[in-house]
Amino acid sequence: MHFPPYHRSREWRRFFAGVLLGTIAGWLFFLYTHGQLQQKYTEEHIALTTELHELEVKYEGLLNNKNKDSDTAPLTVSEMDVSYTNAKKLEVDLLTQHQLTSMVKDQLSSLPGKRVQVVAEQTDLILTSLESKNYVVDDFTYQLKVNQLIISEIITLRLEIKLAR
Repeated sequence: MHFPPYHRSREWRRFFAGVLLGTIAGWLFFLYTHGQLQQKYTEEHIALTTELHELEVKYEGLLNNKNKDSDTAPLTVSEMDVSYTNAKKLEVDLLTQHQLTSMVKDQLSSLPGKRVQVVAEQTDLILTSLESKNYVVDDFTYQLKVNQLIISEIITLRLEIKLAR
C-alpha cells in the first residue's frame, strides 16, 4: 500500500498543522472548562456535607439535652454562625473557610441544645479553646482570634484568621 506524498504540498501541510493546532486548542479549552466545573461541584459538595454534618450534630445535641418541662423551658442554643473578618485580605479560599468552620463547629459541638445562660457562663472557656488550638488545612496551619462573640439562641462568632508559623 502506497501513501500519496502529502507532505510535499503546502496546502496539505497547512491543513494538517491546522488540524493539530485545533485539536490542541480544543483539548486545552476542555481541560479549562472541566476544571472550572469540578471546582464548582467540589465547593458545592463541601458546603452540602458541612451543612449535613451541622444538622446531624444539632439534632444529636437537641436530643441529648431535651428538657422534660417543655412548658417552662428556658432559651436554648439552636445553632452557630461563624464568619471571618479578614478572609478576603488573606485571600483564603472558600474551601479552606468551610473546613475551618467545620473544625470550629466540631470543637463547639456540645453547645447546641444547652441553655443560653449556661453557655454565657462559659464564654472564657469557649474563647480559650478556640484561640489556643492550631487548625491545619492543606499543609497550612492557622490560628483563630475571636473578635466578637454573641451568645443568644444563635451563637455568632466573628473570627480573625492568622497564619501560624
